[in-house]
Amino acid sequence: MWSAVLVVTALRAIFDATLPMTGDEAYYWEWSRRLAAGYVDHPPAVAFAIAAFAWLGQTTFAVRLPFVLCGLGTAILAAAAANVLTGDRRAGWIAALAVSLAPMMIVAFGMVSPDGPFALFWTLSLYCAARAFRGRSWQWFVLLGIALGLALLSRFFAIALVWGVIAAACMRPYRSMLPRVGLSVLVACAVWSPFLFWNASHHWISFTFALVQRHEPQYSFGRPFLIYVLGAIGFSPGLWIAATLVALRPKEPLILWTALPLCVALLLLALRESVEVYWFIGPFISLAVGLGAVFTGWDTQRQLRRGSWIFAPAVALCALVFFAGIAPDAVYAGVRHAGLRLNNGGPFEMFTYPSLAKDVRALTRTREADVMTDGYGFSSLLDFYGGLRPILIGYDAQGQEARHWFTDGDHPHLLLFVDKVPLAKRADFTEQMLLACKRVAPGPVLTYPLAGGDRSVPPRQYFTTWCSAKPNTIATLRWPDGR
Repeated sequence: MWSAVLVVTALRAIFDATLPMTGDEAYYWEWSRRLAAGYVDHPPAVAFAIAAFAWLGQTTFAVRLPFVLCGLGTAILAAAAANVLTGDRRAGWIAALAVSLAPMMIVAFGMVSPDGPFALFWTLSLYCAARAFRGRSWQWFVLLGIALGLALLSRFFAIALVWGVIAAACMRPYRSMLPRVGLSVLVACAVWSPFLFWNASHHWISFTFALVQRHEPQYSFGRPFLIYVLGAIGFSPGLWIAATLVALRPKEPLILWTALPLCVALLLLALRESVEVYWFIGPFISLAVGLGAVFTGWDTQRQLRRGSWIFAPAVALCALVFFAGIAPDAVYAGVRHAGLRLNNGGPFEMFTYPSLAKDVRALTRTREADVMTDGYGFSSLLDFYGGLRPILIGYDAQGQEARHWFTDGDHPHLLLFVDKVPLAKRADFTEQMLLACKRVAPGPVLTYPLAGGDRSVPPRQYFTTWCSAKPNTIATLRWPDGR
């Protein structure tokens, strides 16, 4: 079992060294260069994880390495939690395999995102809770509080984990430990407090963004069913169905209350707005630990029969994910051979970023110009690969953190706007550009071939526009009227 976990971890590391950086990853890397107790979009754990390995240099592998290690740590802690809850080492093996082989976890631990630290500290909380509830030692309740606080510093969904632990302590087997869980909650709040103080001094922006600004209401009665189906694809059908059965037939209150409430809340939220499948990572980890406990209760024949349909789809999907990441040209050729039409957007676009950043750097340095975009990830990519300081314009609430990186007090004399569509197709930007700049002139169109080298597919194009700046150009291009 552990050899399988180590193989998956090694493949993640190869995956990380092979694929170029994505926009969100580069955005979090920017955070690690500006460490703070909080950020608009998320709590700070993702930034501190990247910063801890900054001494390895500015490479995609160095930036992603802490998240690979989070994956290994999560598997070890899931096994440990299952061992404590069941007293059977085989339960730990199953739990570790489940969190290692789920395709969504491959992505969570293979890319830079808050999900890596969140999953690690969610699992650490489960382990500490299991030790505390079984051993009833005050020390483990203090450690549980620290783990919960670290989870809260990773993602807002950890609030559901805190309430889940409290609810579990209200159940008959653990009711006498409720006062000690109160101590855990106090410790968790103390660990979380720097983020709360930061938000208090920034108009509670993280909470406002998470609750109000991230997604607009788009009511749909069918979306919860779609999310469930997408979950089956993201976590693999076998593991997803097994996790569902564990949730419906819980044997351990700690598993039930740390998993089911958040799952139900997310499915209800899907009635109102878009919900992402990876938001289920925390509950899935709890259910994976529960699956280990259930698995050991079967006889050998049932373990072999049910284990095959639970894990075989996950192995196949993981192999596909790793192959796509390590050999994208081969995947591209296979898709084209199947008769499907591709363009250079979507997942293939990332292969153009390093070349684009170098070309834009050469273009702007000859004229001592700065670069601006209206995409927070796009701007961060140009900085990561080209050393171009990120100047974000536009009115999109997502990525508003980046607007603080270039203040209105800076006065560039010349700016180059880089975009993925021609300026002529964006009437609002054209109008604002004419208002903000002394002079607006088209720049060169930069083109890059699709990964795979198929000349029948149009190359990816990036469009540029020169802007001769006024003293308030940046402020004007950020739509100060609050659009």
